[in-house]
Amino acid sequence: MAYEYNNKEVFVKEKDGVKAPAGFHYMPNGKLMSDADHVAVHGYTERKITSFDFETRDVLNGGETRRFSVQGDNGAVFSLEIYDNTGKYYNFYTNTWSTTKAMLSKKNLGGAYTGSIKFDALPDSSLKTYTVNLYAETVYNIKTSHASYAEVRNADNSININKSTGSDSTVLTKIIYQDALKTLKLSCIAPSLYNTSAGTIDGATSDTKPTIDQDATNPKICQVGDKITTTGIASSIHALITKINPDGNNVNEIQMSVTDTTTDGAAVTFTPPFNGMTPHDDDSDSGVNSAAISSGNDTVIPFSVTITALAGRNFSVFKVPTTDDLCAYATVTFESAALAVEGEDTSSASLFYRWPITNIANLKQGMKLDPARTGTGINTTTPASISNYATTVTQQVLKEGEYDNYINSTTVDDVLVPAVDAYGNDITAVDRNGRITAQAGNIVFNVQQLDALKSDSGVRIFAHGQKGIEELTGVNVKLNVTSMAYSGSIDPVRAAASTTTSGAVSSSTTIGLADVGGVSQGMTVSGVGINAAVANPTVVSKSTNDGAGNIIVSAAQTLESGQTLFFNGGTDSITIRGTLEVSNMAINDVDIFFDVERFLTAV
Repeated sequence: MAYEYNNKEVFVKEKDGVKAPAGFHYMPNGKLMSDADHVAVHGYTERKITSFDFETRDVLNGGETRRFSVQGDNGAVFSLEIYDNTGKYYNFYTNTWSTTKAMLSKKNLGGAYTGSIKFDALPDSSLKTYTVNLYAETVYNIKTSHASYAEVRNADNSININKSTGSDSTVLTKIIYQDALKTLKLSCIAPSLYNTSAGTIDGATSDTKPTIDQDATNPKICQVGDKITTTGIASSIHALITKINPDGNNVNEIQMSVTDTTTDGAAVTFTPPFNGMTPHDDDSDSGVNSAAISSGNDTVIPFSVTITALAGRNFSVFKVPTTDDLCAYATVTFESAALAVEGEDTSSASLFYRWPITNIANLKQGMKLDPARTGTGINTTTPASISNYATTVTQQVLKEGEYDNYINSTTVDDVLVPAVDAYGNDITAVDRNGRITAQAGNIVFNVQQLDALKSDSGVRIFAHGQKGIEELTGVNVKLNVTSMAYSGSIDPVRAAASTTTSGAVSSSTTIGLADVGGVSQGMTVSGVGINAAVANPTVVSKSTNDGAGNIIVSAAQTLESGQTLFFNGGTDSITIRGTLEVSNMAINDVDIFFDVERFLTAV
């Protein structure tokens, strides 16, 4: 090769077919010179590795081939070594792993060098760690170095070795992992309309308007659509709340879908529309869709989730769910006391906006507070969400005019409190990707919460939609619903209920049916003999959950016994099918839920 005596070329080790002795090289004049003497006189020729491109996300559980690229100056020399935590090294020439130490040794970088590494499938559930070392080598008079070290630190100030670039030493290190498959469960949840609530009857009644001792306008007590069960009103009656404070003059009064007898002082249970549905949160996995995914992986999951109502209830779809109707939640523990905001009206220390909790990790503004009536949400006041707190004041400033003075009023910020605030608490834990997992701090709600919330644990904080779910879990999801059908069908949701009359009907709104199980309030009724002169009648109420019983319809009908009737607008089971795009699967199992309150009604 050409050789100029300016020390910009590598030593010439062979001339005219004759190799120089070890430790020597040929000079331009054909004479031999010691390599060490040459370097001592002329120094090294500097070469630089400018970048190392190698994907550091987790290796697929089933194995994969991953490419790498080293870029830098022509003539730079590098070696590459990779080994795992079981003591096995990768042999770049046989593409196999063994306990024999091996590496890609002293490769000349002609601007760029590309290659690949074949990772085997994970043999068991143990986490595997791979250490990747890129060495800048010194060969003859060529001294290679890395680009200057640019350090990146995690939120807890620990070094993120994979996001840092370059190196101030001869070795640049990356760490990658291979883990057991993680489960992404797609299920359903009704955040506010699942847990039952209770009250007491205030005064005996024999009509449709019982009174309770509690404030019926409080949604934590009861809501329209709740099923009422008490002494005199059996669960099988299927008595539903149709109005609250029906006459506008008594917040303790409710109106039912049936006429029945109540007893003074009797306990009453209010059962929300989605109570007992499956699947639901951690109450039932019947009908869920579970997928096994490699951590860090991007994939598309075809899914099928079947939602089944409690006996006697039926679903009606009012919209097709989108990604915004998906949610995830984290549970938090409140500290022993709230923290009043400066100037806040705490109503004698019983209501507060700001609350210290044991862990604020990944909570963000806009996430919603647990609305459950009982259990985890028993002491919450909802709807409420995590929100910045801000107040303003009006300042009056005296201004001098050309001929007189005047007062100028301006509105300025007074008190500003962030929605989520570490409040001086250190981050105490991050995961292997640098994501914060533990840090005490404060959260602020847009609605003051009762002092009773202090020390509560397991309280849920909900994140909805693509952005919220990614903030809370680290996983990006996108929903595509291709069909919503009643159970056992691939057709769009439509009438699935039909039954026969159990007797003749003559100009009456009461119709006896052989089975009312698939019938619900609000359904439209059709069939031979139904008078639809104005519009098909709708179901007002039914006398029992299922089996033989009577329904009340909105218009009088005359029907023969044994007549088949069809009921549109509801079904006791719905199957949602589609795909879920998943990006950057978490390093732990993740539960994603359809928030059914956003697209279904249950009656």
